[in-house]
Amino acid sequence: MFAVMRIDNDDCRSDFRRKMRPKCEFICKYCQRRFTKPYNLMIHERTHKSPEITYSCEVCGKYFKQRDNLRQHR
Repeated sequence: MFAVMRIDNDDCRSDFRRKMRPKCEFICKYCQRRFTKPYNLMIHERTHKSPEITYSCEVCGKYFKQRDNLRQHR
């Protein structure tokens, strides 16, 4: 028979945290929303720069700021 023991040692946790890669954050200069990837930030910032550009659904007439959102809606 085996016994399972839980180890609550803070030293083990701190070693694990040190090995983890630091999380990079990319922040929107317009609304301070945070992203982990620069591409996602770039796509997001387009919504601030050109609000007059919209994509509309031919079936229901709903408007979208991003073409991908319109494709997903369809």
